[in-house]
Amino acid sequence: MRTMRVRAAAAGVIPLVLPGLLIAGCGGGHSEEEAVVSETALIPASRNPDEAEVTRLAYEFMEALSARDTERLDEILAPHARLFSIREGEEGADYRVRTREEFLEGLAEGGPEFMERIWEPVVELRGRIGMVWAPYDFHVNGELTHCGIDVLAFLKMEGGWKVTSITYNMERDDCPVSPLGNPEG
Repeated sequence: MRTMRVRAAAAGVIPLVLPGLLIAGCGGGHSEEEAVVSETALIPASRNPDEAEVTRLAYEFMEALSARDTERLDEILAPHARLFSIREGEEGADYRVRTREEFLEGLAEGGPEFMERIWEPVVELRGRIGMVWAPYDFHVNGELTHCGIDVLAFLKMEGGWKVTSITYNMERDDCPVSPLGNPEG
């Protein structure tokens, strides 16, 4: 189990422990603002249960993605979800669109170990639609390969909130330092 050090950087931020993840400790020489946690992230406190649920699902999506947990991702994604990516290159923008099935099949095929992390999500909700916009970083075999912005669109359906689309850009240069710190600890 990987652990990382996180800091509560802003007022109104609470640590969230996702299912199966536990706080590893808050003592042992750590300040009150710092805790060692296991693959968890800081989620803004919310009085709106839908906002809290959409935010939790965005973080849970990243956890499942990093674990290649296609069963959990299948539960989070809406039946006709799509993934859109853009990568800027010397010859212009490279756009890619994948269906839900292509995405899940690609993950199931295996490959190198990777981890994607989001932080400081901005959440917008109106009725049965929602959106999470968050910076991310992406690591392959422990090395930072790129960063960017993830935008997850949600729809409240029978059975709860589902991700209907994910749009993200891929930036290889000038990645900001994550407030989550080094994923290797």
